[in-house]
Amino acid sequence: MLEERRSDVLRALVEAHIKTGEPVSSRAILEETDLGVSAATVRNDLAALERDGYVAQPHTSAGRIPTPLAFRYYVDHVGPGRLGVADQRRIAAFFSSVQLELSNLFRATSQLLAEVTHYPSVVVSPGVSNEVVRGLHVVQISSQSLMAVAVTDRGRVIQHQLRWNDAIESEEVGDLERVLARALVGSELSRDPDTHELWKDQTSTVRELGAVLLALFRQHAASPGEVYVGGTRQMADAWPSRGAVHQVFEVLEREAELLNLLAHASGVSILIGEEVAEGLDLAVVSTTYEAGGAEGSVGVIGPMRMNYRATISAVAEVSRGLQDRIGS
Repeated sequence: MLEERRSDVLRALVEAHIKTGEPVSSRAILEETDLGVSAATVRNDLAALERDGYVAQPHTSAGRIPTPLAFRYYVDHVGPGRLGVADQRRIAAFFSSVQLELSNLFRATSQLLAEVTHYPSVVVSPGVSNEVVRGLHVVQISSQSLMAVAVTDRGRVIQHQLRWNDAIESEEVGDLERVLARALVGSELSRDPDTHELWKDQTSTVRELGAVLLALFRQHAASPGEVYVGGTRQMADAWPSRGAVHQVFEVLEREAELLNLLAHASGVSILIGEEVAEGLDLAVVSTTYEAGGAEGSVGVIGPMRMNYRATISAVAEVSRGLQDRIGS
């Protein structure tokens, strides 16, 4: 724990660097604070912070920049900022008026958060294992392909398309729909139905198609949730170098990595620097929300010099709005 004045110096340095992206001088720190000390005292504090690994000096005559350790200290000792009135109203209006199927809602929410924070944003939908199937339909696409569509009690639409080696008769499609509906409708998607009696009077094609589709729905139920990324256009503004943008884009493309980065505990989680990935200028602010007993995540991915206070507030506000919208 840093002493109070040194902590104030570090906070002022971090906030000045977040605003400008440039090294921060002792004079700039004095102008941003009311420390009541001399510039020499601030320089001594900066030298001590440098020895302790909180700041670095890119050049001898330059000011200091915060290290990942400084950003970590900063976020651990500052609270969220207050979201601007315009952003609060925008988020509230979005969730009070939006009428979208769930997957489109998650996609639109990720774009909303990106536009509010100016950083790429990620929304992970809750898993569907606890959702109850309210409707099921099988549609024939061609003589050898069909699509099974399940609609859950939360408005989720789950589709599986299947191509078969042999021709499928239209009567078999109808039988398949009736049997699958009896097996799934009214039950949680994760439940493993006993279909022995249901299949016994059906053709081998219906039994085989049914087994494959049931396995696909069970597999879907076991998945941790779908990942929706918004705001990739903001990347060029957040990271000045094309190499950094390319590295971040690679992270955003790896769904498994994104799932691991986002919070799985109550409250807001903040990961910085090597806590995210070694050698990358990255920070992740995220939190979870609940819907129907299952958890999803909302997060923002930005550079280490992101505006943490505003981002924390935006992530929390969007998470609350999404939970209120679909959690009842």
